[in-house]
Amino acid sequence: MSVLIIAEMADALCGVIDAMYVGKFLGSDAMAAHGVSAPVFTFLCIFSYLLAAGIQHSCSLALSQGRPAEANGYFNMAVIIILVLSAVFTAIGIAAPEWVAAMLGSGGGDINILAGQYLRGVAPGTAPLLLFLVMVPILQLEGKWSLIHAGSIVMAVSDIALDYVNIHFLNGGMFGMGMSTSISYTLGFAVFLLYFGRKDRRFSLRFKDARGIHLPGFLSQGLPAGVRMVARMLSLVIINLLTINLAGATAMAAMAIQRNVSTVVLSAVVGLCGAVLTLTSISFGKNDTEGMEDALRLGYRHSFGIVSIFATVLFLISGPLVSLYIDTSDPVFPMAKEAVRWLAASMPLLAWNWSYGSFLHGIGQIRLSTSLFIFGELIVQSFTATVMGLIWAERGIFSSFVVSQAIILLLLILYRSKFFVPLSDKHPKE
Repeated sequence: MSVLIIAEMADALCGVIDAMYVGKFLGSDAMAAHGVSAPVFTFLCIFSYLLAAGIQHSCSLALSQGRPAEANGYFNMAVIIILVLSAVFTAIGIAAPEWVAAMLGSGGGDINILAGQYLRGVAPGTAPLLLFLVMVPILQLEGKWSLIHAGSIVMAVSDIALDYVNIHFLNGGMFGMGMSTSISYTLGFAVFLLYFGRKDRRFSLRFKDARGIHLPGFLSQGLPAGVRMVARMLSLVIINLLTINLAGATAMAAMAIQRNVSTVVLSAVVGLCGAVLTLTSISFGKNDTEGMEDALRLGYRHSFGIVSIFATVLFLISGPLVSLYIDTSDPVFPMAKEAVRWLAASMPLLAWNWSYGSFLHGIGQIRLSTSLFIFGELIVQSFTATVMGLIWAERGIFSSFVVSQAIILLLLILYRSKFFVPLSDKHPKE
């Protein structure tokens, strides 16, 4: 499981590094432009998570039941979808980046221009980014852990190096920052391409294998992941409105820093959930009840193992971490530090709850899994933040991350028998 967590975190780390460089060296307007552009990556990740989850579930079932050609068909279907989407998104990003920035709420002026420059630089990296994220579950199924590690490390390291060169030598501004991100995605994906040079591979680029694949059924397998990201986006919008109206601009700035840090946090949890989904789907395909239970227990152990260790480190270094974004003398600093600490405290609970949702997905309970994600990440989170924000302003909103996840976990513990479908009675669909 740790390999998927590392892969997901490497991608998120690129965005965090960009934000730090922009804030420190390009000024407040550039930082605002970077923040305006951030939803683009969330939007793209909705598609990548949807396709990756579909691959994890569908390919795992097909391989466990001895149908490698069908598994390869699912992979090629995902690649075709990505190439079509990437062509559209890249064309828009290059031709009309300032229009996109305006749609994201740039407000016009210098911020709109800077955001447009950044988006134009990022646009060529759309296809490598989506293909990178979709290749991770394929390499996991093949047991190519070293390639996943290598691609993730190359992407993160190259992004740091290229950002440094852009700032200190090329003076490429926001366009250069965007191009650095695009190139780093391309280099990371290039490492993954080494897989196709192996003779023992089970997956290959043969688009004709995608014929006969039921597209709606394939996409429905990834629906919970896509819905989870959409629900998360809506929840963030609601929390932003609450923060600016109940606690003011200073708290909003602190929340912006916390949000940037949370991209790494959420990627760690998404990586864990992807592993739970894959292991559960494989066991489900074999009708292995004990294996499915073991996958869930493994997710729980990692929630309070790897994720807890990461959360503890994040809590302890919250001060130095926030100082990378803003000076310690700024009034935003103590608020941002507190926001990051509350985020860290919520991580193990979030990982536990999402692991259970991924388990339900893996045993074929897609609607139930999707409903739980919507209920938890949108309804409970938004309601808790509203109530606590009205009572304790910014402190209530920051702490609502922990409280909402604790409420969800309590409900799962109390009503697990209602959510839990008897595994011995479930059989994979042919």
